Amino acid sequence: MTRLKVRTKKVRMYELLLVSKSPRRTQLLENAGFLFRVDTVKISENIEENVNPSEAIEIIAQSKAQAYLETHNSLKGQNILVLSADTMVVIDGRPLGQPKNSTEAQQFLGLLSGRTHEVTTAIFIKNLKTSETFRGHDTTKVEFRKLSEAEILAYIATGEPMDKAGAYAIQGFAQNFVTAIAGSKSNVIGLPLEFLERVLKQKGWDVHRRTS
Repeated sequence: MTRLKVRTKKVRMYELLLVSKSPRRTQLLENAGFLFRVDTVKISENIEENVNPSEAIEIIAQSKAQAYLETHNSLKGQNILVLSADTMVVIDGRPLGQPKNSTEAQQFLGLLSGRTHEVTTAIFIKNLKTSETFRGHDTTKVEFRKLSEAEILAYIATGEPMDKAGAYAIQGFAQNFVTAIAGSKSNVIGLPLEFLERVLKQKGWDVHRRTS
């Protein structure tokens, strides 16, 4: 009897390289079971006027990866997915990044008080083996209860708002401000895991993960 030879397609596994200074993005990927390494790059994150906030955030995310790769040419052609991201809080069409000081943090939180705002995180991925790229974003709506001035000042005094988009951390003390959330919570923290998983699956990009 002749035995048929069954050919199985070899799956290419990619190393995930996160280009980000955010410890929150690192923690989200770790908690989700990804095996990855982290490096950083510094670029200007100023948003030009009259530019759609979602598009502007995508451009910043892409610029981070591009700036990093300009100084790491040796990575080209390797089985690596470079991932970068940027998060912005938007209210009334106005993007709120990280506050420059406590006065601006107070202003941001006053704007968010008692209202619903959007949190958009853009991700950019470049496949260094094939040079294929992906750029997109996910948006979550978050509603805050009315905050008193004393609450805002007390929160700012903790120091938590100072390196967060919109001057708050939903996984920290500010979770007590939230009355409703529509969409991905991880997106608000800094990286939309559900969105990222869909992109990796659609692209057929298998990355290394913990087995237990």
